[in-house]
Amino acid sequence: MDNTLLLDTVRAGHLVGLALGFGPAICADVLVAKSFFRPIRQRDVDLLKWLHMIVFAGVALLWITGLILLQIRTGFDLANFSPKLMTKVFVVVLLTGNAMAIGIYALPRFNDHVGVQFGKIDPPTLINLTLMAGVSMSCWLSALALGVFSQLKPLSSEALQAIFTPVFSIGLAGAILVGLGAVLIARAGAGREIWHLSHRS
Repeated sequence: MDNTLLLDTVRAGHLVGLALGFGPAICADVLVAKSFFRPIRQRDVDLLKWLHMIVFAGVALLWITGLILLQIRTGFDLANFSPKLMTKVFVVVLLTGNAMAIGIYALPRFNDHVGVQFGKIDPPTLINLTLMAGVSMSCWLSALALGVFSQLKPLSSEALQAIFTPVFSIGLAGAILVGLGAVLIARAGAGREIWHLSHRS
């Protein structure tokens, strides 16, 4: 097979893996956000598990195609790894670890709280869940940027760090704020229930 055709085919597969992971990850976040306003349902958990399998398939495809691209472009010689390529590898490793943590920790915790509004989950668990969501979104956005923007290719490690460190900082801070918002929404709902009960009696 012509090397150009092989490279294009693998690159296309890499983009499919990115879409296969990023799209369902956003859908999962939207589904979780719905539990800010109503109790978690069993069907929500079942759908999250299904979405997570698709995301993990996307991550697996990223690894398969990514390793092939690394072989073609670098021969796995670290001397041929550009700062951008090293950053890509780091992001995908972090993304993979976080995806595994979501499957091992987050989904079972979510299942344990069926019937409970997200903001009423115990604080340590809620913080862990929101931070995992923040890491996930930061990784997917970073992977998308690294794959799309050719302007990043000539940048040094320091310049890339200066770009992506704020991305992750904002992502984690945003996740904490979202978690706090869920708590406030839950408390506001509880306050309304108490107010209605007091006026009925």
